[in-house]
Parts: sequence; structure tokens; C-alpha cells
Amino acid sequence: MRIPEEFLALLRQKVDIVDVISEYVRLKRVGRSLVGLCPFHSERTPSFHVTPGKGFYHCFGCGAGGTAVTFLMEIEQLTFPQAIERLAKRAGLPMPQVENDPLESEDRKRREQLYEVNALATKFYNHILMNHPAGAQGLSYLLGRGLTKKTIAQFQLGFAPWGGRELVRFLRKREFSTDVIVEAGLGMLTSDGELVDRYRNRVMFPIGALQGRTIGFGGRALGSEEPKYLNTQETPIFRKRNVLYGYALARQAIRKTGQVVLLEGYMDVIALHQHGLANAVATLGTALTQEQASILRRVVLDDVILLYDSDSAGQKAALKSIEILREMEIPLRVASIPDAKDPDEAVRELGADRFKAECLEQTMSALQFQLLQLTHKHPNHLTSDRLDYLRDAVNILAEEDSSIEREAMLEWLSKTYSISVAALRDDLQTQLRTKSKRPQANAFAKKWDTIRHMPQDLESGRKSTPIDERLPLRHEVAERQLLVYMLLDSDVVKQVQMSVHSEFSLPMHSALQAYLYAFYAEHEHADPELFLATIDDSAVLQFATKLLQEAIESAEPDHAPDPQVVRDYIQCLIDHDLEREMARVSSELKRALEQGDTLAMKQAEEELWRLRSELAKGSKPALIVQAPRTGRRSGR
Repeated sequence: MRIPEEFLALLRQKVDIVDVISEYVRLKRVGRSLVGLCPFHSERTPSFHVTPGKGFYHCFGCGAGGTAVTFLMEIEQLTFPQAIERLAKRAGLPMPQVENDPLESEDRKRREQLYEVNALATKFYNHILMNHPAGAQGLSYLLGRGLTKKTIAQFQLGFAPWGGRELVRFLRKREFSTDVIVEAGLGMLTSDGELVDRYRNRVMFPIGALQGRTIGFGGRALGSEEPKYLNTQETPIFRKRNVLYGYALARQAIRKTGQVVLLEGYMDVIALHQHGLANAVATLGTALTQEQASILRRVVLDDVILLYDSDSAGQKAALKSIEILREMEIPLRVASIPDAKDPDEAVRELGADRFKAECLEQTMSALQFQLLQLTHKHPNHLTSDRLDYLRDAVNILAEEDSSIEREAMLEWLSKTYSISVAALRDDLQTQLRTKSKRPQANAFAKKWDTIRHMPQDLESGRKSTPIDERLPLRHEVAERQLLVYMLLDSDVVKQVQMSVHSEFSLPMHSALQAYLYAFYAEHEHADPELFLATIDDSAVLQFATKLLQEAIESAEPDHAPDPQVVRDYIQCLIDHDLEREMARVSSELKRALEQGDTLAMKQAEEELWRLRSELAKGSKPALIVQAPRTGRRSGR
């Protein structure tokens, strides 16, 4: 979707990024910026900066950065057109007629049809449940589970009747094709090619996307049909691993409380919501996925409370979820229910206040939960399996990063199994030393760590050195500062293009350089906010906002760059290119000497003399590592 640039410019004038972000993040003015706790990762000290009037944000903790559009796309899981439409509605601007790529248009049309057919199916099933004799059995079941009609309406619950053709007839009358109905998972073709309902005699639980639109269903059988729960298959709009049941209804409560209660099933979520515990979501009956954890990471300020079923499957899923949450550094606690009841049964019996006091406020650490689960592996952990259990327990402690948690559990193990803390600590230290010698590999490495290592030197064969373990080289400092100037001043871009005839040396530097060249090929003046909107690579976007934020924090915003400083940085890059070329020619001279090739020797010596002369003409600026004073020249 190609949205006219004039409309995007008008939208930026009408929408204040501070107003947008303030609905999700508490901001406080610090210096030139407004600062708050980042909504995209867990932190205790604010590192999320929004710059009023500049139209962008940047987090110095996780690297997230962008404009109001990218913020909405990230936090609400919207597409670019959806985010633009949301902001346009906010600003009271009608969406313009847009040019569409034929392939993109067809795909978007198909996806919209899937949303529409799911929305109609939701209404159909709910109507059958609430208003038709065919839904009486389903309504009786839900009311018998303690749900009120208000809750049923809130979650748009429904019922698929026995007949097997009612829904498809309803959808065909509204001119939905067989292909769309089948692709949405609402119908299926028999061996005779007849289109029939996929769901029959089932209570229907609509599954919403993060914004709330129905994208699939879970159907619970009321008879002996198998499977007990039948879920929509993967579709272009429904990916089970990307969805949390109840998220759209829980989002406001999660942000208000800073916590989320993570459950397994539909009824668990619905029951807690009905009892006023509206920060509850579920993983659709499966263990937490990395994608679902990423959603939680953006909204949870305090912790995730795991409340899974007490059966073996539920406890196994809890252990898997703990592993993912801890790897992604999301704080968590584990809750349990007395008498091994399911959450929906427990909250109905105990009531909201007692359930909260006896379950949600009586949580244990993930580490303690793991140690308790270990007892199932060692049934005789108090007697004959005691030592084996303790060895395995110490291995688990060694994987915990928090020394406070480890100490607390050492004390607990000591008291429970009548063994000295000193003995346990000795074994733990041995395990920690072994662990420290193992190569560390984090499967959930942060996406913004895109240039932590320099490329290998192809000529010398030397391995790369981590960038954060050495001081930047002079030419790298020059590149970085020139990129800041190029973001703020179109004249600097022209100077660099005319004088520097190679790509910048670091991958991220050269990527941002390419985006800047492309932008200024179509725009005469600097416009950082508009430029950020053109970047479709998240890592480059984060790097650009980081440079802009650092420049604003360290310099007067309207102070134009010193022309001599700009020339010095450009000369540094020219000198670096000459030095690299001299190294290449020196290698050729060495090979010519070894081979006795007098002609090649003469040519290499002449080329070296020429390069040395050029290098001698250039100046050698004494570059500093910190950002210089920068400003912005703009046609705005």
C-alpha cells in the first residue's frame, strides 16, 4: 500500500508522538526528553526516551526506536496501513485513496475476507446460543459452569448446531466463496465435494487477534465427540503460537496492574475475568511460545504469574514456559491452587477475594517450583533418593543467575533435607565453575545485537573482535559522527557523496548510509521524522533513532555542524581508504619481489608513491570518541 507522502506529512503535523506513547507509558521530563519505563522490555530504571517535537523515541536499554507509526505497529501488533489508519482516525483525517500493488492488493483482499467471514461466524454462533432452540444445550452448559449472560456476550461465546450445514448456508447467502469458507476453517468438503460445517454440537470460543478481531475458533464438544477441543487450523490470519486468548480484553488491566496471570484454557480466562481479575490470558492449551512471551514482554511491568493446571501435562507446560520467560528476562512467579482444582473451578468456589489472597498472592519463585517438580523424578527424595535429588537440585540452582534466589533455595534445601548449607554451597560453587567454562549461547539473543562483531580480516585471517570489547577505530568514529550530521543536514550528505567513494566500514554504518542516500535522492531537505518512516529494517531504524537521541541529549538541537569538523571527518575516511589501498599495493609489491617480476615491482612502487603523496596532502584530525555538537538544517 503506497500512502501518499503528502498525507503522511500532514499526519505527522496532526499527531503528537508524546500523546500517543503517553497512553502506554508514564513519561517524565528529564532534560530535553521525556523518559519512562520501556514497554518493550522489563526494566526498573527508565531508559525509554521520547523527544517532543522531533517525532521519534529510543530505548537505551533494549535498542527499540522509531516513530509514532512504528510504536503502534510494535505495541499493538499492527501492520503499517493499520497503524496509519489508527493515527488518521485519531487526528480526524480521512484515509486517502492509495495505489496498491496488484499482488499485495489481492493478498490484503483475501485476508480481509477471512476477517469478515470469521466476524460473521462469531455473530452467527452467538445468535444460535442466545436466541435459538438449537443452542439451548450450549447455553445450559455455560450457565451451569457459572458464567453470566453478560460474560457470554463480552467474550462473544456461541454454539455450533448439530445440523452441519447451517453456517455454510448462512455464509454462502452473504456471497462468501467455498474457498474462503474452507480456508478460514469454518467449513470442509466431503468426499462428494459438498461443503459442510466443520463445527457441530460444540460450544464456540472465538479467538481474537491482539487487537480483538476474530481470527479463529476453539470448539468444545458437548457429547462424546473427539477431540474434546477442536481448534481452527493455521490460516493466513491465524497462527496459534502468536496469539494469547483474551489478550485484547486483558490489555488495559495488564497495563494498570503491571501483572499478567497466564493460564491454559478458555474457561479459566473467562472465569477470572468474570470475577474482576481481568489481567488473565491463556496460551490456548499449549506451553508458552517465544512469540507469545514477546507479547508479554512489551506490556508486563512487574511479573507474569503462571497458573497452570495441576495435572502432569499442566506442570510440564509450566516448566517449559518458565524456561522461555527466564531466557527472555521476564520476571515471573508461580501460583498453585489448593486441592488441585482448575482455576475456573477454584475462583467460583473461593470467590475473587479469597482466590486472589490464597492463590495469586501466595506464589513461589520459578526456582522453588522447579525444585518441587524435581521431586516427581525422585519419589523417595526424603529417603533413599535423597542424595540423588540434592545433586540434581544443585544442578538446577547453578543455572539460576540470581545469587539471592540461590541462597534462599540453599536455605530451604538445608532445612527440608537436613543437610548443612556449607556442603550444598560447596557443590554449588563446583557447578558454577564448570558452568563458567562452557561457551555461552543465548537462543533468544536480542534482535538489536546486529553488529556486535567486526567482520573477519580476509587478508590476515584474524578472527573478529567484539565491538563492545575495544575502543572504536578513528575511521569508525568519523563514520558514526558523519551519520549523525547526515541525519540532520542534507548538505553533509552531498559532501560525503562527492568525497567518499566507498561504503562505510561497519555493516550497520553502511546500511544506514545506503538508506540516507536513497532518501536524499528524493528529498531536498533534512527531515529526520520522515526519514525514519522510510526505514523498513528494524535494526537500522533502532540504530538511527539511537544516533538522533544521543545527538539531542548531548548538543544544542539548532546548532549547525562546524564545516571544518565535517571536512576533518571526511578527510579521515579518505585517508582510511588510501591506507587500505596502500596495504593492498604493498602486498602486490611483496609478491612481485618474491617472484622477481620487475615490471610489476615498478608499477607497484609508482602506485605506492602516488598514494603516499595523496595521503600527505590530507589533514590528520584528532578525533574524539564522544558525539560532537550537532544541529539540524531543514527546509521545514
